[in-house]
Amino acid sequence: MRHSMGMRRRWMINNLIYVALIIVVCIVVFSVTAMNYYYVNIRTSLTNSAAMSAEYFSDGLSLSMDSFYQNAKRNLAGTPNLKNIERQILFSNGRIVMSSSGLPAGLIPGTPEIGEAVATNSTSVYVGRDNYTGERIMSVSSPLVAGNGKVVGVIRYVTSLRGIDRRILIQTSIAAIIGIILIIIVLMSNKYFIHSITSPLREVTDITKKITEGSYGVTIDNKYDDEIGELVDSINEMSAEIARADKIKNEFISSVSHELRTPLTAIIGWGETLTAVGVENKEEAQRGIEIILKETRRLSKMVEELLDFARMESGRFTLYIDTVNLKAELEETLFMYAETLRKANITMSYDQDDEDDIYISGDRERLKQVFFNMLDNAVKHGGDGKRIEISVFREGKNAKIRIRDFGEGISEEELPYVKMKFYKGTSKAQGNGIGLAVSDEIVNLHGGTLDIESKLSEGTTITITLPAKDAEEEM
Repeated sequence: MRHSMGMRRRWMINNLIYVALIIVVCIVVFSVTAMNYYYVNIRTSLTNSAAMSAEYFSDGLSLSMDSFYQNAKRNLAGTPNLKNIERQILFSNGRIVMSSSGLPAGLIPGTPEIGEAVATNSTSVYVGRDNYTGERIMSVSSPLVAGNGKVVGVIRYVTSLRGIDRRILIQTSIAAIIGIILIIIVLMSNKYFIHSITSPLREVTDITKKITEGSYGVTIDNKYDDEIGELVDSINEMSAEIARADKIKNEFISSVSHELRTPLTAIIGWGETLTAVGVENKEEAQRGIEIILKETRRLSKMVEELLDFARMESGRFTLYIDTVNLKAELEETLFMYAETLRKANITMSYDQDDEDDIYISGDRERLKQVFFNMLDNAVKHGGDGKRIEISVFREGKNAKIRIRDFGEGISEEELPYVKMKFYKGTSKAQGNGIGLAVSDEIVNLHGGTLDIESKLSEGTTITITLPAKDAEEEM
């Protein structure tokens, strides 16, 4: 729960920070754009009006005071009154001569654009506070030039920015409200979205905790068709595999315990018997020694398989590679195993192609171990068929050995798992489920494959494929 809440909090904070930042930037850009739009329009309007009025005023203007006053009256009277705009005529010293609003003559507005217009003989603009009212204004001053080119005064247009600023503030406020609404929408959608993720994650977490606590095989009801659904499928598959592996492990422990107990019981029993009867009963003593030797060899083989498996798991399983005559090693193994087949009353047929010997690069002792394991399996699981077919041949660049029995076979459901470590399946034959896994690993280390084909009641075919050496390499 703590982790999901942390993820929810991180998601919400990180997402909201970015969204809020973008919205704030958009509001600021909108506000600045609106301000520039309105201010530029007003400035352009005032500048054009002031310039036109100054040109009209300066037409025929002389240096006499009377001429200045006459032109001032004519200008104020001839220029139409503009809404919210005050027009002023000033001397070059910055004192008001006349104004459209009736301001007293001699008043000095004191804004800097007046002096700039006189000094530069060009229209100048000021945006700021009125020195008397403190109100935000925009004023534009354009120089009045007499006939000799001397600046004798200024015509000044002034407007209040209060209405414009209020309009900009209202529009900015509306944009801010829209931004807040968007943030709320994003917040709600994110809350729903993160809940749709954390809720199944909590369920997955609960199930994985159960699995770690030993409840192997538990599954999650998959109600999702997205990445979470894929995760749920993976968790379910993992749980099933762990359950299967745990079952195989328990069966292996039980099987090994039984496999060890049986020969040990026989060895202990016959050891006690021999101790009791002594050597006087030679026939019984001989029988007991044979059984002890047989069971000891069986124990030795089991221990060797376990050691091989341990080496495989730890990565210490090594091969001693040499050039090996595959046919010769197989035939030697068959010769050594012939007595076992005779005692089991199993007929063996051996078939080989007529080509020369087949050579491979391999470890002859490990390869014999594989052959013995495969023959053991054929006897254990296929003994009911009373016959085994063995063939060795070359196919392209590969050498192949095929061992087929006609016994009980393996079901289609079990076939994919028979090479897994510890797996015994439903067979009642003796074994610890390691021999086939070790054999498969040995063949893989030789660069080959061990393939198994089987059908119930028809028997099993094992095909060992190994890379063969070319004639030039054999030399």
